[in-house]
Amino acid sequence: MVQPTPWQASKTSHRSAESPRGAAGRTPQHRVEVAKVVAKVFASLRGNAGYLFAAAGSIITFLLLFNPWLTASGTDGTISADPFGGLQISTSLAALWSGSPPPAADVNGNWGVLATAACALTVFAVLVNLRARTKALAHLAAGSSVALALFVVFAVAHLNGKAAEVKAMVGYGSPRDVGAQVGLLVRWASGNGQFPLPGARQVSYATASITSTAWLAGAISLVSAVAAIAQWIRGRTTEPSPYSGPSLSSLRGRLHTPIAPAVAASVDPVPTGSTLEPHS
Repeated sequence: MVQPTPWQASKTSHRSAESPRGAAGRTPQHRVEVAKVVAKVFASLRGNAGYLFAAAGSIITFLLLFNPWLTASGTDGTISADPFGGLQISTSLAALWSGSPPPAADVNGNWGVLATAACALTVFAVLVNLRARTKALAHLAAGSSVALALFVVFAVAHLNGKAAEVKAMVGYGSPRDVGAQVGLLVRWASGNGQFPLPGARQVSYATASITSTAWLAGAISLVSAVAAIAQWIRGRTTEPSPYSGPSLSSLRGRLHTPIAPAVAASVDPVPTGSTLEPHS
């Protein structure tokens, strides 16, 4: 068995002596610091669960705004629209030579822009309120979350009202239009589609409809608004009322309060053995 040298023995003893101090000194201190950080995080989150849920819902709704909320398919292709008024069209332009081509749908993107602003305002108010804890920011977070839900509902209603116009953009107009019939014939000859002969074949295609993404965004925004309003109402009910009178315990304390020393010192004591004689 190889015996350690004196230098190795001193290093080994030095390491063994340092390890308990390190385990007993640095580790508990690190745990205390972690516990303090966790306590601060939980303290900042206390009373803001509903607002945090609204902020998370706003972020998800913001991401869903960039997806198609309306899809339509016609004889000459498919088309989709988002809340910002953007259109994605897949068509063979069969009605390009038509005398009266279908007009472009006027899809307004104002509701999408307002919903984006409401998302940003909700997240900003919630994050700042975690530190500031002011009533104004709480009101702002609740109000902006409700506004976001309304903007999303208005956007869905607007797109639903424009469904017929969007679907007409992938049509070919009147069947008696010679230019449209020539375009359909060229498309059929080039192998890009079928020629719609009456009674020759059965054709099936879906009409314009709101996508599941739009319904999901509406549901998330509504639930987020409800969570923010519930948190706001809970915060108002837990606040002490400025018009409430003094409590019974405070009244009891006032009744049993002794006379102040200054008042007691201002009273002249009556000398012992002296009598009070009335003035003539």
